[in-house]
Amino acid sequence: MFKPMVLSLAAALLLAACGSNLPLLQAQRTQSEADELQAYCRKAGLNNPETIKAEQALASASKHLKDGDEEVSASESDLAITLFRLAIARKELADVTAQVEALKQGLAKDKDQLQTSQEILGEMKSVRKP
Repeated sequence: MFKPMVLSLAAALLLAACGSNLPLLQAQRTQSEADELQAYCRKAGLNNPETIKAEQALASASKHLKDGDEEVSASESDLAITLFRLAIARKELADVTAQVEALKQGLAKDKDQLQTSQEILGEMKSVRKP
């Protein structure tokens, strides 16, 4: 009877110890994700208002984490993650828009060539008929 009670107490203490580290682990995880996105944005050459705000939020998150304020750090890191993702999405949108415009120009050129070819074919047919 004494042994199950001791095991239950030990399990409860272990769970309590793990639970107390949850805010710290969450703050570290979000900061790590934000660091990865920051590295990606720098490598991609993104430097716009979103990345500037995200870097400021990430610096603030790092300061709060060092000060032991895990909840604020996690919140700032989440903001940085969102802003970095927004910057990446806007870059991808601009790239896709440029591709669409290039394809539209190519299509217009192809249509023009097709029309010219059809006109030449029509003239050739009319010349062949006696």
